[in-house]
Amino acid sequence: MAQFQEPLKVKMYMNYAREKLWEVIPESTKRFPWKKAEATALQQLLLLGQQALKWSLIVLFIFSSSSDIIYAVSRNKELLIPFGLFVGCLMTEFLKEASQELFRNSEERRLSQQFLGIGCFFVLVKIISTYFPLGGWVFLLHIANGGLMQVLWLWKSSPEGEEGDNRRNSLLEDGSTARNEA
Repeated sequence: MAQFQEPLKVKMYMNYAREKLWEVIPESTKRFPWKKAEATALQQLLLLGQQALKWSLIVLFIFSSSSDIIYAVSRNKELLIPFGLFVGCLMTEFLKEASQELFRNSEERRLSQQFLGIGCFFVLVKIISTYFPLGGWVFLLHIANGGLMQVLWLWKSSPEGEEGDNRRNSLLEDGSTARNEA
């Protein structure tokens, strides 16, 4: 390291090493579309991250809902479960319709963003009812569970959810054709 005291020598040495390495690399590797491969890999990683997040949130929702149901049964409040789920589903439909009316002229506001906002509202209700127990907090937990269940159902059956799957399939086809060309 003593020979590299001056930054100019380090820079010259790195440039020399880069040029020698470039000469050694085969021509087929130099012609490979690296930018397209990078973009495809990044898109695939983002899609994989979205899928992992989606499934981990679904598993978290299932365990959280089951613990709420077990707690309600242990406290003899079983009748609150279907009423809470029903009210949560109705609130989701109301919030969906209200947000569609509110953002009717704005086309950049997609349906999945509306579902995300509604889901965040119900997550907030669930967190508040869990950490700040009020008089009817068991009922609020089931309202939040019903709302989240309805949001997941609407998101799954929306045309944008299918569009995301089609986009993923087209990316896979692009990646396979790029691999076949190389």
